[in-house]
Amino acid sequence: MFKKSLFLILLSSLMAGPAFGRLFLDVSIVNKKGIDIGLTLGSELHSIEEVRHNENILLKMRSGIQVVLDAYFIEERTPIKEFEARDVYGPSSFVVVKGKILDSQNKVLKDFTNEPLKIPLEGKQQILHSQESQLVEVTLRPHLN
Repeated sequence: MFKKSLFLILLSSLMAGPAFGRLFLDVSIVNKKGIDIGLTLGSELHSIEEVRHNENILLKMRSGIQVVLDAYFIEERTPIKEFEARDVYGPSSFVVVKGKILDSQNKVLKDFTNEPLKIPLEGKQQILHSQESQLVEVTLRPHLN
């Protein structure tokens, strides 16, 4: 009897792990210099980051470009017609991403904290910053794992 109940507890704990999805953010940063004179020197950084509650994601390139991100699910309560008194619980299908692009001296190049991005899960969004013969492209794709 003890072995059977221990087996059931172990089995249920193993099955509960896949039921909870974790939010990840695919981040691609491309930094191009010399675009105004026809000479393009580029560097790229690609990363898959796990989004944790109340923690920023910080990515830094060798060129000094930094990207600071914060992401979370949009809280939405959508009643189901068959169950008007109940709300649907669980993550939204949209993720809010706030952040900044900084240069090597921590000067803000692009700030999207006041106007956050609303990105659907498995969707893509790109942020561009162009200044003084430099182009910084940040591509974001949220997904569950």
